[in-house]
Amino acid sequence: MRRKWTGAVLGVIGLITAVVGTFLPWLRSGTVTRTSYEVLALRGFAGLNGVSGEIVRGVWVGLTPLAVCCVLLWAVRFHRFAACLALLFDTIVGTVAALAAVQGGNEAALVGISLIGPVVTLGGAVLGIAGAITVLTAKTRTAISTPGGAP
Repeated sequence: MRRKWTGAVLGVIGLITAVVGTFLPWLRSGTVTRTSYEVLALRGFAGLNGVSGEIVRGVWVGLTPLAVCCVLLWAVRFHRFAACLALLFDTIVGTVAALAAVQGGNEAALVGISLIGPVVTLGGAVLGIAGAITVLTAKTRTAISTPGGAP
């Protein structure tokens, strides 16, 4: 039982850290920095225009409410369901953050990726995945057996 609670706490910390990371700077243009949400608001940036851009924007904005739902589900002790949703959230957010972090770091470029947002988001996603896996692999309640059969 303790392992499940440890995983839940680790998962909640990971979710909160990942969401905070999405609000940190992801793009740097001269002296201006933009969050991940501001980057997605730029029409035509990275080929995100038309229907595909709207889908990506909708999914990314919808991830924060998904994280809040996960935290609430953990609070009301629906640990396994919360862990499954957290795995979905952390996989999506972590993949995007990892791709951005790999591309970033060129300080000499006029326009470039700011590493703080993607790195914090990726760290939160890794913590969240570790917490979710810990919850999902924790033993559930076991029946108490007595010698000789019935209690």
